[in-house]
Amino acid sequence: MDTVGVVGLGAMGEPISALLLKAGYAVAVHDVRREPVDRLATLGAKPCGSAADIARHSDIIVSLVSDAPQTMEVVFGVSGLSTAMRAGTVLAIGSTLGPEPVRRIADAIAAKHAHVIDMPISGGLVAAREGTLSIMAGGDDAVLDRAMPVLRVFAREITRTGGVGSGQVAKLAHQLVFAVNVMALLEGLALGAAGGLDPAVLRQVLAQGLANSAVLQAWKDLGPRWKGMLEATAPGATLPNMRKDLHLVLELAREIAVPLFVGSQASLVADAGVATGHDDPRL
Repeated sequence: MDTVGVVGLGAMGEPISALLLKAGYAVAVHDVRREPVDRLATLGAKPCGSAADIARHSDIIVSLVSDAPQTMEVVFGVSGLSTAMRAGTVLAIGSTLGPEPVRRIADAIAAKHAHVIDMPISGGLVAAREGTLSIMAGGDDAVLDRAMPVLRVFAREITRTGGVGSGQVAKLAHQLVFAVNVMALLEGLALGAAGGLDPAVLRQVLAQGLANSAVLQAWKDLGPRWKGMLEATAPGATLPNMRKDLHLVLELAREIAVPLFVGSQASLVADAGVATGHDDPRL
């Protein structure tokens, strides 16, 4: 059984590491914060003081840090993965970075005869705890086949999207539709409430028609401010994270010359929300 290393023990990384331990894998963990490392050590994980230590002890490495700059530091920093990565190691990048950084990493570590899987994840904190995440997996089929037993520990749906970088494209398309859906729902709720409708009644109306969606079904707590899924139960879907993903969406769209009229407006709304200190994407 492969030894698995996990770098980045936030909302996704810590519960994923716990699931891997429960499944019987030897797991090495690293994070800049000591608390999640200590919690996982009590479950049997091997604490590592750097990303390089993770590389020394792992056959498959799952990287779950926040963004492209952090990922580049984890891979190429002074004590990064690339300084100690062995031939045959598989690096599975679960963060949403955009396709270009992932392809750059794949090209660089290929010189060490190591491999990259591009595997952005979706599903939120509850799915991470339950092992029911969705993965958009890009990479060589043989490498994906080797990593599949590990991925299946924490993911219920694994869709092969093509080569390295294709998973990022799929995730950004997903995030575009998700963000626009959220903001359209909030506008509809605001309109209905201002027109005198009970939000619970309006939710029922929406759920019975073509306006129904996974976002609507996952909304936990309709109320005056409609907080719920995005703030309380899915930390990965907070407004700053949505804003980051929408910026990546627009960057990709510019590179490949795809006009995104609604996506551009959603990005502006997210920018305004973050600039005014909002925790959730209220309009």
